[in-house]
Amino acid sequence: MTQKMPQADEVERMAAAVRVIIRELLVVGRVGQPAKGLLPFNPLYFHFLGFLLEHKRARPSGLADYLGVARSTLSTASRALQNRGLVRTEPDAADGRAQILSLTEEGQKVANAIRAQDLENMRLLLSLIPPKERSQVLKYMELITTKLESRDAPPGKTVER
Repeated sequence: MTQKMPQADEVERMAAAVRVIIRELLVVGRVGQPAKGLLPFNPLYFHFLGFLLEHKRARPSGLADYLGVARSTLSTASRALQNRGLVRTEPDAADGRAQILSLTEEGQKVANAIRAQDLENMRLLLSLIPPKERSQVLKYMELITTKLESRDAPPGKTVER
């Protein structure tokens, strides 16, 4: 059985809803003290640190693929985060030519602050949904993310874990 393609009005409704959610989350990230004032708001830096918080270590190439950015972009971000004392590099013991990225102690502190803000943002979003409907919304959000993560194309194609 093939799945029916979304209708134009459904696509428009989804696009409008996602735009509002992204806009509101970006505003939350810019207002007040993102990361408890430890790092200016930068989505790439926040995702970079979040990945390392979750996975502990990564090769730059795998992290660039996961984030869906050019390796030169990741290299620039990596240098900026290293200059702030949040990320360190070390040679890969298995391949001396390769580098491994990881969080410093200060980087863990900042990444944990970002995570706390993310959870607070999600608490706010969930509070807007009637309690009896939350599990259904979460079910569909998880369905979407599972489908996105299982695609054969980047981002997420060659992450080293």
